[in-house]
Amino acid sequence: MAAMDKRNAYLVLVLAVFCFSFSSIFIRLSDAPAPAIAAYRMVFATLLIAPFALARSGRRIAALKGSDSWFLVATGCVLALHFLFFVSAVQNTTVASATILINCHPIFVVVLAFVLLHEGSKYTTAGALIGMAGIVVISIGDLGTGNIVGDVLAIMGAAMEAVYIIMTRVMRRKIDILTFVFMVNGACALFLVLVCLFSGVPLWPYSERELMLFLGMAIIPAAIGYTLYNYSLKYLMAPQVSVIQLLEALFASAMAVLLFAEIPSISIFAGAALILLGIYLAVKAYGKSEKVATGPA
Repeated sequence: MAAMDKRNAYLVLVLAVFCFSFSSIFIRLSDAPAPAIAAYRMVFATLLIAPFALARSGRRIAALKGSDSWFLVATGCVLALHFLFFVSAVQNTTVASATILINCHPIFVVVLAFVLLHEGSKYTTAGALIGMAGIVVISIGDLGTGNIVGDVLAIMGAAMEAVYIIMTRVMRRKIDILTFVFMVNGACALFLVLVCLFSGVPLWPYSERELMLFLGMAIIPAAIGYTLYNYSLKYLMAPQVSVIQLLEALFASAMAVLLFAEIPSISIFAGAALILLGIYLAVKAYGKSEKVATGPA
């Protein structure tokens, strides 16, 4: 691999993470209920990918086995829960807490890999423990405030993302990326629309401003961000990607300071440092041989 390609991949990844950071800002700017925000984001994201997926992978999609199709639907439902928790978290805690905690998913992946696959080492064990300590520090700092509810929702969102990543690893071994993304995003969008319908959350009407925010979430974090993200994965390994992905919290927090005057507390900085160290150690053992699995935010 050329050194120039790797340097470019770092720049692309940082740009991708910068795009991800707009997600929490759009959510905070929106006045819509969390299920509606999540539903519109995924409906628009699915519509954006549909022409490419159907043109290039239409035959593969039609030829999917029943068991594979249902597994992809289940993966989409898990992704939907991730987005529901994330959107609700941003609405109930600070942008800094929500984005830091939602990106601690590598810690949960390590725990799930140990429990389900019996994979682990001294690095992964230490990383998981240190990362969990960081989660506790942030949560304790928010005790006595309404933010603790949002913190718990963000942690649940990270746990759902970890499950999604494990499921993704299973299916991506035999299904191409366009088929996977279209089927999973489509199932996710349908699940979220059904959540809105059954919970009485209105899907219409919304103002032009709200619709533009929904579209912005689909274009900037989802379409642009994940295109750049997937390009960088060709050249970078798990530790590099997982650690750099925490820049989302830095970018989002900086924008939240400027737009909403949200100043992160000392406990958030301390917890973020522990989570950063924990993630690095947790994925260190896999860094020489595996790329990181993608996860949405």
